[in-house]
Amino acid sequence: MGITTRCIFFFLFGVTLASNDNVFARLHSDLFKDANYAKDAIPMISPAGDDNDNAVNLALGLSVISMDVSTRGVLSANTWLRTFWTDYRLKWNPADYQGVKSIRVPPSQLWKPDLSIYNAANVGCGSFEERLSSSPTLAIVYSTGDVLWMPPIPIDVNCNHDKVMVTSNDEIACNIRIGSWTYDGNHINLTSFGESDILDLNEMSSNTAYDVTSQKGDALATSHYPCCSEPYIAMDYQFTVKKTQSEEEEKESEESSEESSEELSEEEIEENEDEEEPQLDKDKKH
Repeated sequence: MGITTRCIFFFLFGVTLASNDNVFARLHSDLFKDANYAKDAIPMISPAGDDNDNAVNLALGLSVISMDVSTRGVLSANTWLRTFWTDYRLKWNPADYQGVKSIRVPPSQLWKPDLSIYNAANVGCGSFEERLSSSPTLAIVYSTGDVLWMPPIPIDVNCNHDKVMVTSNDEIACNIRIGSWTYDGNHINLTSFGESDILDLNEMSSNTAYDVTSQKGDALATSHYPCCSEPYIAMDYQFTVKKTQSEEEEKESEESSEESSEELSEEEIEENEDEEEPQLDKDKKH
C-alpha cells in the first residue's frame, strides 16, 4: 500500500469516526478539550478592579427540605443549594450543533465558586465544603454560557451560641451564613437567586422535625475586614425554628384541651347551681 493510499485510508477512517460521534460528544469536546478549558481559573474576562464591574455575578439561594435541632443547638438541614453564574468560555452557537441549546456536565469538569458555611458545626470530612466538592449532581450549561447547578446537600450549623441545652418546646433563633471563602466582592458579586433573600420553604417536607416560624429577610450581607479594603459578600439567612408536633402529640394536645373544656364546664355548672340555691331559699321564704 503506497503512501497516498494510506493517507486516503486514514482520512476516510477519521471522517467515519467523526460522523459516528454524536453532537453532544462533539460539543463537549469543543468546549472542554479543544479549547483547553481551565476549570481552576475563575471565568473573569478582565482582572478585578476597584469595584465589581468585572466580577462574576453569582446568584445564590437555599431551598430547605427538612430540619432538626440537637439538644446542643446544632441545626441539621437537608437542602437544595441553588447557584447560577455565567462562564464566557462555555458559549456556543446552537446552529453549529444541530440546535442544541444546553448540555449536562459533571461538576468536576467546571469552574465552581468556593462556597463555605461560615458558622458550620463541622469541618473536614463530612463538612459542607467536602460534600459540595464531591457532589455528583450534574450542572446544566446553556449556549449563552450560563451555568445552573442545584445540588442537594446536608448542612449542619451552630445555632445555640449561649451553650444552653435546647428543650423541645423552645423557639430557636438560628442563621446560615454562606459565601465564598477566598474571593472578595470584586471577584464574585453575590446576588440573591430568583431575587429572593430568604430561605425557600416551598419544598419543605411535612415530616420535618422542626418548622421555620419566621424569617428576617435582607440576607445579603457585606463585610469589611481590617486586612483588606475589598468587600466580602455573604448570604446570611436569619430565622427562627420550632419543633413540630407529631400526630400523637397533636392528639394528646386535643385530648388535653377537651379535658380542660369538660372540667371548665363542670365548674361552670357547679357555680350556676351555687348561685341558684340562694335564690330558691329566698323564694321559699316568700
